[in-house]
Amino acid sequence: MPFALPALADLRSQFRSNFAARLAGFDALLRRSVAGVVSDGQGGGIFAGFRALGWLSKQLFIDSAEVPYLDRRLADYGMARIAGTAAVGNAIFTGTVSTPAIPIPAGTTLTPAGSLTDSNGNALEFTTNAAATIGSGGTVSIAITASGPGTAGNLPAGTPLTLMNAIAGVLPQAAVDNSGLNGGTNSESDDSFRARGLARIRQPPQGGAGSDFWTWARNSGVPTRAWVYPLNRGPGTCDVAFTIDTRANPIPLAADIATVQAAVVAAAPVIGGSQAFAPVADALTINVHGLPAADQAAVTAALVALCASVPPGGASYGDGVTIPLQTGALYPIQTPGTLYLEWIEAAINSAATIPSFDVTAPTADVTFASGHLPAVPTVTFV
Repeated sequence: MPFALPALADLRSQFRSNFAARLAGFDALLRRSVAGVVSDGQGGGIFAGFRALGWLSKQLFIDSAEVPYLDRRLADYGMARIAGTAAVGNAIFTGTVSTPAIPIPAGTTLTPAGSLTDSNGNALEFTTNAAATIGSGGTVSIAITASGPGTAGNLPAGTPLTLMNAIAGVLPQAAVDNSGLNGGTNSESDDSFRARGLARIRQPPQGGAGSDFWTWARNSGVPTRAWVYPLNRGPGTCDVAFTIDTRANPIPLAADIATVQAAVVAAAPVIGGSQAFAPVADALTINVHGLPAADQAAVTAALVALCASVPPGGASYGDGVTIPLQTGALYPIQTPGTLYLEWIEAAINSAATIPSFDVTAPTADVTFASGHLPAVPTVTFV
């Protein structure tokens, strides 16, 4: 039988009744009665204790524990939250004079415009990785690294960066080169860490089951979502696809695939084979008719989020297939490789302020081949 937390008013009333039963002539209704004040104080203290016990009971279970208790509970299973990474790239420094050989010291600090912070809440800065010299061309490209982890450090090409300390003969602003700054990720969210922990308990290691391959891939620290393809290349094989949704382009690069591949191979059985691979993003256009301009930005964001939740076709285990997506997601479990027209309409309804609209494209459910998922959709309003 569940325990019912007494209301504060009931506890106060109970203490007043106890005093009245033991003190002759005590009137519990007197406003400034000493016994009444004591009763209210004791009731408040007991109520606070009940609330504390109720909160503490939630910390005993992974599905309700808060930080830092969630981390402590999962540490018993050898699991740790995946740390964020700092963005890296190159900045172009420009000289102000024609004389070449102007040195740029290692550790030169630059700051972006605005009040950007890393995932730890600290002001975001960038530093040069090595010393360099501006050559006869008047510029030099130097590798830089963000001061802390987080997606805020992923800056597009051409973003101005201001030198914290002036260097004689060098313009006070550098600029991010054409490749942009990339690779910055936030530390693993509570929802993601909780989902991994619950999956670890509900699907304990089995020496090479599909759930094991998902766990090994996610524990590598690279994927934000991953999916398992048993027997993908014949008997004895089990492959893993994944995405990195903290990037503008979530499709993993060759270096990402190599990292996940190494982690899976190190943990997988020696018999058989496994390959990590990048899913293919198929272009998708969504046309919406009849929505006012005021709703278009919110609707676009809702449709982008919906498409980013669709698992690739053919997946048998993984995020959004058997592992629910984050708490509060509209569609935590989905059919791999299927984007339902009804869900497109539901996403628009969730973001629009008016109920009347028409989706003119697509006109039916969209299906994706094995290993394929929707790209960031092109949303047009007609």
